[in-house]
Amino acid sequence: MNIDASDILAVTTQVTKKWTKARKAEERGSRSRYSRENIYSDRVDFTEVADSIIQAGYVHASGGGLHTVSMRQMYYACREPFREKTGREIESAYFSQTLLRQFLNRNPELTRNWKITADPRGTLTIPNAAYEVRIPCGTLAIESHLSDASTPIDPMDVSLMLPRQWPSLAERVRYQGVLYIEKEGFEPLLHEAKIAEKYDLAILSCKGQSVVAARQFVDHVCRVDGGVPLFVVHDFDKSGFEISKRLTSVSDWAEVQDRVAYRFENEINVIDLGLRLADIQKYNLASERCEFKGRNDWNADKFCWPEEEAFLRSDRRVELNAFTSPQFIEWLESHLQKHLSTRLIPDDETLEAAYRRAIVISEINTAIEAATEAAINHATEAKVPKTLRRMLKLKMKDSTAAWDKAIYELARNMRCSDNDK
Repeated sequence: MNIDASDILAVTTQVTKKWTKARKAEERGSRSRYSRENIYSDRVDFTEVADSIIQAGYVHASGGGLHTVSMRQMYYACREPFREKTGREIESAYFSQTLLRQFLNRNPELTRNWKITADPRGTLTIPNAAYEVRIPCGTLAIESHLSDASTPIDPMDVSLMLPRQWPSLAERVRYQGVLYIEKEGFEPLLHEAKIAEKYDLAILSCKGQSVVAARQFVDHVCRVDGGVPLFVVHDFDKSGFEISKRLTSVSDWAEVQDRVAYRFENEINVIDLGLRLADIQKYNLASERCEFKGRNDWNADKFCWPEEEAFLRSDRRVELNAFTSPQFIEWLESHLQKHLSTRLIPDDETLEAAYRRAIVISEINTAIEAATEAAINHATEAKVPKTLRRMLKLKMKDSTAAWDKAIYELARNMRCSDNDK
């Protein structure tokens, strides 16, 4: 039997079509190759491994469910058990976006009350409120907003009382220190532990190197003469130490290259809390491999101890996320208590002014309480116009005012008309 060359070519093309498509995809990026290696390797199924370790990882990272944990913390809590069961490393993104997400989707009843957060990405803006509403697009922020938005409104809860707080937002009056964290994502945990309230701290964070606005803020409020101390928290790696240093000073490289982004006017009262090697050893934090990038003449004397430099030059690093949530709070508070042993009380001049203002506010609030009671009684007994909707449409026809502002104007005008009768 004679076989035509074109027939052989057609059969071969059909058989290798999928393989050719896969190889071209691999040439464009490593993800496709990584997927093929997973499918055709003889190792334990990743999903089965994840199912066996994620619940224990969450219990460990969250302190038995008491604290919020980030996806990155979940990765660290599960990384070592995964390595023990498979003999392989797992990438953070694959764990967080695939294995963890699939586990949460498959086990909604088990994980319903788990508090796992993702970093905010973007902002939600709500129009026509009594104040500017900008909500970070992070898990907890959106959940909180949806909860608040669905809470029934009591029409008689007018909340007219003047605020009791002294209105200043200045350093040494509203806060006695600034806590800077080199990465975002720890805000929910700090909020749960009430770190800002317990230690009267302003909290500042950036992703990576600090922006000019952060340096300007630090320069003004954390100056040596008259400011408050700056406490810096960062990863234990070369970048972390450099981020800490650049938050308060200009590098020699920036000076030589004429790349200075912000020039400080003051010497900064800064306390570098770490991470440090001693912390890593105390809490037995897991390290990860990384390439020690940058110039070999990196002047570590400006940043860390010789043994810490040796650790970094061995191509290892440790992230803050290696802490479990209870460990992080314990570590942070142990440092803060050394420097902020008492709560904030401002100077005598501020105290006297605040006391006199408090007398004024208390008398006004007492009068407001009496007037509010009479106004609520009047509102309860008032008759709502049957044509209210039509009146409101006419009011809004040539105006950009929201409906509730327009209805306030209608009610006020009708009240004034009643008083004139």
